[in-house]
Amino acid sequence: MALELITESEADANSYGFRKFRSTADAIDALHRWLSRDCLPQWILEGDIKGCFDHINHEWLLNNV
Repeated sequence: MALELITESEADANSYGFRKFRSTADAIDALHRWLSRDCLPQWILEGDIKGCFDHINHEWLLNNV
């Protein structure tokens, strides 16, 4: 809970995965708003972190959070 205050204040505003008070519906709404603009983005990046924590360097993570 102590890290939540830090991570939420530092987090990317466009990140929706595993965030408190954020949902898939929020991500879909954000995409709808972005793609409804006159100036469309050239790329959309979608990522799947399945297995991420099985392979992440935990020492690096502890030193950088």
